[in-house]
Amino acid sequence: MSSLYVTEAGSFIKRDGGHVVVGRNNEVLFEVPLERIEDITVFDSVSITSSLVTDFIERGVPITWLSGYGKYFGTIINTNTIDINKHKKQFDLLDDNAFRVAMSRKIIRAKVRNQLTILRRYARNLEEDINIDVQIANIKSVRSHIGECMRVSELMGYEGLISRLYFEALGKIVPSAFAFTKRTKQPPRDPFNAMLGLGYSMLFNEILAGVINAGLHPFVGVMHSLAKGHPALASDLIEEWRAPIIDSMVLSMVSRNMVELSDFDNSDKGCYLTTEGRKGFLIAYNKKIRSENQYIDDRKSYRESIYKQCKQFASAIMHEDIDLYTPLEIH
Repeated sequence: MSSLYVTEAGSFIKRDGGHVVVGRNNEVLFEVPLERIEDITVFDSVSITSSLVTDFIERGVPITWLSGYGKYFGTIINTNTIDINKHKKQFDLLDDNAFRVAMSRKIIRAKVRNQLTILRRYARNLEEDINIDVQIANIKSVRSHIGECMRVSELMGYEGLISRLYFEALGKIVPSAFAFTKRTKQPPRDPFNAMLGLGYSMLFNEILAGVINAGLHPFVGVMHSLAKGHPALASDLIEEWRAPIIDSMVLSMVSRNMVELSDFDNSDKGCYLTTEGRKGFLIAYNKKIRSENQYIDDRKSYRESIYKQCKQFASAIMHEDIDLYTPLEIH
């Protein structure tokens, strides 16, 4: 099975017999057997025939649209997995403050542990004049208050503060050419943030597909509030995966010279990967998401692990038991 990414503006996607054909300007770029496609992501102004969209829906292949800058627009996905009983339970639990706080606390603790692990891992080989001990100490200090919180809003406040400290430290441990001072988005203002933004959009799509596959309502979360057009549950469940998948991947790319500053367009509108830079990034992402998740016992890829975690979360929801959900923690 393979993922299909179509990044060239003006490209077309159609079916020809048992193959999916991708072309541009009346020229066929490549063909892929339909049965081998697991998911498809299109960027910019890419056209796809309605008959092929129907084929993908019938086969359970999600189709996701992103802007050329990596902004998430939406996903078309088979809805046969919808479970109205799970949806009802999710809405019922919106009024259960104790459950929401306990589950949110569990997710945030896992996220923070993963962030600290990434910082420590990459800080081992820092030059003597670079030190992130203060940021790590401050993160630990803020983390100590998580157990005291009685409302989700309090937890989110501490989580936001920890994230600011984390990105401050992260910006110091990357190679100097990619250094940054804070997380910026919509638009990103530097190459590292540009890659984080695109990576998080890709990862968000993975989580969204896993949530829907598990029969859950993607717009009803426990930590992020209900909001029009916001898949709150996907925003909840992405948190534990950000550092292990995207942050570590982008750090690896800049540390191993897999990306250069020439792969970015920087202007008043923001900093974004070029078309060629985006292709290289997607190759790295596809390799990462399909690689084996070494932090769990069974031999599953990160993508498979995400689907498993979403089903585990669904079980915790249905039984109203937070102990049935164990967020990913790396070490």
